[in-house]
Amino acid sequence: MLHSEATGPAWLRCSLAIFYMNSLRALQGCGLAAMGAGVVVACFTHKAPQRGWIALLLLLVASGAWALIEAGESSQPSNLPMFVTFLFIAPVAIAYAFRARKSAPDGAIALAAYMAPLFYRRFYSS
Repeated sequence: MLHSEATGPAWLRCSLAIFYMNSLRALQGCGLAAMGAGVVVACFTHKAPQRGWIALLLLLVASGAWALIEAGESSQPSNLPMFVTFLFIAPVAIAYAFRARKSAPDGAIALAAYMAPLFYRRFYSS
């Protein structure tokens, strides 16, 4: 066995690989994992009770996480937990609001939660 070969359990090799990554690679890896988990959870939002206020609350949590990310002078966000939170909750919030707009008793609120990111993108992006 060569000395350069990794030994030990898979979780240990994975955690060591993350430890030795530079911060940009770790940011990309955590972001991709959070987004993937959010998409998987979004696929199961049809099983949750459909309420407009829940859609609005999910949108506010995602917006709050986005507001707490401070990029500053560098291109990397300084608050990794808020970045991961946003990437996880944003797809869940949009999918939940999309499904709740027709079946929720307060569908107008769910429709507003669904349309808000689209209006924000239209009027405040460059």
